[in-house]
Amino acid sequence: MILEEIRLTDFRCFFGETFIRFSEDPERNVTIIYAENGVGKTTLLNALLWCFYGETTSRFEKREEILNYDAKKMGRKVASVEVLFEHNGSRYIAKRFSNIANPGGRDFVIARIDDGSQITLDSPDTFINTVIPRDMASHFLFDGEHAEVFLGERNKGSIKSAVRDILGCSLIETAIDDLKAVSNQFRKQIPSTAATKKIDDLSSRLDALTTQVETAKASITQMEKQREQTDQQIRDIDAKLRNTAAAKELQQSRDRLNAQLQRAAKRQKEYADEVYKWLGENGRFIVSKLITEETFSFLDEKEHRGRIPSPYNEEFVKDILDAQECICGAKLEPGSPEAKKVASLLEKAANQVMRDRVSKVRARLTSLKTERAKAPGRLTKAKEKLAEANEEFATAEAQLAEISDKLKGIDFEDIAQRERRRSELHNELREIDRKIGAFQTNIKSSERERGEIDRQINELAKQDKQTAIYGRRRNLCESIKGKLEVQLVAEEGAARKVLRAGIRRILEATTRKALNLHMTDDYVISLVNSDGTALPKSSGENQLLGLAFTAALVEFANVRQNAKDYRLLPGTIAPLVLDSPFGQLDDAYRATTAEFIPKMARQVVLLVSKSQGSDEVLEVLKDHLGAEYLLVRHNTEPQGERKPESRYFKGKEFKTAIFESEYDGTEIVEIREP
Repeated sequence: MILEEIRLTDFRCFFGETFIRFSEDPERNVTIIYAENGVGKTTLLNALLWCFYGETTSRFEKREEILNYDAKKMGRKVASVEVLFEHNGSRYIAKRFSNIANPGGRDFVIARIDDGSQITLDSPDTFINTVIPRDMASHFLFDGEHAEVFLGERNKGSIKSAVRDILGCSLIETAIDDLKAVSNQFRKQIPSTAATKKIDDLSSRLDALTTQVETAKASITQMEKQREQTDQQIRDIDAKLRNTAAAKELQQSRDRLNAQLQRAAKRQKEYADEVYKWLGENGRFIVSKLITEETFSFLDEKEHRGRIPSPYNEEFVKDILDAQECICGAKLEPGSPEAKKVASLLEKAANQVMRDRVSKVRARLTSLKTERAKAPGRLTKAKEKLAEANEEFATAEAQLAEISDKLKGIDFEDIAQRERRRSELHNELREIDRKIGAFQTNIKSSERERGEIDRQINELAKQDKQTAIYGRRRNLCESIKGKLEVQLVAEEGAARKVLRAGIRRILEATTRKALNLHMTDDYVISLVNSDGTALPKSSGENQLLGLAFTAALVEFANVRQNAKDYRLLPGTIAPLVLDSPFGQLDDAYRATTAEFIPKMARQVVLLVSKSQGSDEVLEVLKDHLGAEYLLVRHNTEPQGERKPESRYFKGKEFKTAIFESEYDGTEIVEIREP
């Protein structure tokens, strides 16, 4: 897909009809839209998502209120977004309406443009899902302010979902669910026989457990969404406090302490793991004291008496027999009584293997003794580190509580109220985490019981010929389902390798630290040093990592566009819309990041504020800019004491805020060469 134009009519903050024509030039593939906070950057990003799928992002507040407020006051009833795009050599126009007056009307239409005429498609939803599958769409809409949270350890499930979305796993996942349902139907159809009374009872219990597991998983999914929303509310409050003069200093201290708290919590876990690891690695050294001492004593005593490894050496005895002469000079004729007596010594003689074994026993016992002497010191050191981390965590928690109390005591605007709400939200987060943990424990317990019941049902089904038929059908379903699950895991594994390589390549070109990417099989993403130690990431590094992850996903989707695997949906080429991609980056990171942004996709749309679209960034991007727009805020109120707001582009002044206007809303202004 290549975007040509988006046209908005009374959509949210955009009053009346306004539009943007995107750059289609492959050499100048970046369209940049300048806008300050609250003017409409996020609205534009959501306009694309809403037009194609009738949905918005989770951060889009009051999503049901689509119609512009002033337009509504004037009696207008319909808002719309229209997108003109090219796909596979044909041009299309997609349009969605917020409200349809006639009952038979359609709120979403797509038409193909042929020689100036428009041919309406019968199934617009199906078609748009062939262009950009809905599961993949959100990954082409990058929310920079959300990147840090997205890549957090708590959101590893979201990362896994992103990879599966780009892989197009919905076909396999649907097949797995269908096979599970068919397997259950075969189980329920097992005919009534003497052997099936118990099967019926087990099946009832299995159904109950299955319902429990599915309900628990659904509850966890809902709670994780609730957690993300609650987390976002806390971040929004933090942002407001950070920008309020009376609370700014306290909030900055809290930001610093929160980072310190996270680092302390990470060290707590690491050092607690070290203590548990000590038990596994050093326990044998401690309990081996008695046996080590007794074994050494035994070896020393026997060696002193010449009994270990043996009083005779096998090679020495064989040499005497071969020479046919004793060490005393007496002749040993073969077959003579003297020769036979010497030969009998071979029964107790020690060969090289025996001597090596005794040496290894001694070495092992010496190692146990040495490590046992070191073990207490290791445990003491691990406990000291854990105590330090616990103390640092407790201190940071106490200081954070003090800051919260101070903020609650500020009698200025609504700071105290926000802080109280923030405390309530944190309590809600703790309760959500507790419930999620309880559900996860219940799921594991139920899964174990289900496995045992399944085994019993299979055993009982073998006892009756007619019952065995349904058992074999059920087992076939389970077998196919298992193979699909294995294939899905294999596809994910291959995808992780591609993503790791893509992210590493981007980080090597942009980060100032010599760090390596580490992404576990369950999608915990971290940066590690040369020793393999995971390091705490700054907000900027988290955002850069999020951008690199998004770039790798887009590249992977591009690579998979012609995939022929019948089990997976093919990839896609789509425009990449980046909202606030430089938000948390410093000037150096912004410049280096800007260098690779034009390479991220065939077509890139950048939504940036003045602080993000710095001179350094624009200098790097200038040879890639194909279109530039400015969002201008109109206000019906007088300017009053407010300072004039304007920006200069291409030697011309553009006002960014206009007062005493005819409406409240946002205007899109194209920036052209004079």
